[in-house]
Amino acid sequence: MNALTLISHPLCPFVQRAAIVLLEKGIQFDRIDVDLSAKPDWFLAVSPTGKVPVLKVRQDNAQDAILFESMVICEYLDETQGGTPMYPIDALARARNRAWIEFASQTQAEAWQFLHARDSATADAKRTAFRERLGKLES
Repeated sequence: MNALTLISHPLCPFVQRAAIVLLEKGIQFDRIDVDLSAKPDWFLAVSPTGKVPVLKVRQDNAQDAILFESMVICEYLDETQGGTPMYPIDALARARNRAWIEFASQTQAEAWQFLHARDSATADAKRTAFRERLGKLES
């Protein structure tokens, strides 16, 4: 089995996706947290986007392969590791599952923008957009 290292930030919800898959599947991994306000050079060298999560996969030739973007990491883990599948087997059900995951990501972004608005007009607009998204979940 390849050695896995999750490069993360403790508050990043996208990191949590990958961490949940790793833990649910019982996969052993190392975790390195990065200060995103002062990104170290080694991190910028391995993360093409400068964002977390990043998964380092130690290959049989002792080289590290780098994966980035939480959904890519989760799908890789689901496809390569044993245990109960995290995604439906049926293609249509899996596509619908991924669509709702994307919807949740966008909803989370709306919430973040609302909570971090710098003025009341922006906060009001972002609150409205966030509530509209939540309304779609309730319908």
